[in-house]
Amino acid sequence: MTDIRNVAIVGAGTMGHALAHVFAAHGCTVRLTDDRPETLPAALAMIRAELATLVEMKRMSDEDAARALERIHPTGRLEQAASEADLAIEAVVEDAAVKQAVFAALDRYCPPHAILASNTSYLNIFDFIATGRPAKVAITHWFAPPHIIPLVEVVCGPETSPETADALQQLLTAMGKRPIVLRKFLPGFIANRLQSALTQESLFLLDNGYADAEDIDTAARAGFGLRTPILGLMQRFDFAGLDLTQKILSNRQYLPPQLIDRSPSVDAHVANGELGIKTGRGFYDYGGRTPAELARERDRRLLRLLDLLEEMGEI
Repeated sequence: MTDIRNVAIVGAGTMGHALAHVFAAHGCTVRLTDDRPETLPAALAMIRAELATLVEMKRMSDEDAARALERIHPTGRLEQAASEADLAIEAVVEDAAVKQAVFAALDRYCPPHAILASNTSYLNIFDFIATGRPAKVAITHWFAPPHIIPLVEVVCGPETSPETADALQQLLTAMGKRPIVLRKFLPGFIANRLQSALTQESLFLLDNGYADAEDIDTAARAGFGLRTPILGLMQRFDFAGLDLTQKILSNRQYLPPQLIDRSPSVDAHVANGELGIKTGRGFYDYGGRTPAELARERDRRLLRLLDLLEEMGEI
């Protein structure tokens, strides 16, 4: 497998711009493309802000940040972005038709040795994309903000070769990430399946008047969320005792809520134009602070927590 030194990122939005930043910080030459040219200057501005936060938090030097920025080359032409790629990652909208078209273009424009990857969260791309290199197609599912969160799920399709999975795992490990390889597709993979269960339960509690948003977040942050970075989900059973776990399961006191595909609480906020930090209000009122300010404060907190967890050997 050819060394991965040139990376194409398709889609310069929330995830794509940060993926460009991550690979450039690792020393790769990155070509970032988007079919909306006006997105690229905004993406570069976000990258500069994220690099500044990493410098502020002593995660990288001013010189390294400057060099990372120099390695990112924005272009409005997918053909130009893909022409020298060793790895191409699409981070476009979660729409099968759009992704199908992007993969067809990448297969046409990328060199034959290039790996093609998707950042999809749920879609089974292996069911609908067609390329002349199925052994070199995989999913690399990153988590926002990808320049901070270590986890990346590498998901193989029926024809993904072990060499492709190994190359991605080795690259991500060298970048300081914590890759998990799933040898076959499962909707939501690991982390999003767990998050989906929490989403369903959180909205059940909210929509049925059992708790407000602040109560739910307090329960998560001050309760199980505090121990999760240390014990995870499975080791906590060992600390509680598997005999107690067996008894709790047999009592069947917990019944999961009925699956929902909409939430009255979410619908009401969306109808009022309250979309979260992008509009300054969602479940919380952000007091006129800009999305950039809020994201930088989030990143500072995450980096402080990451520093501690790394020091403790938990990540």
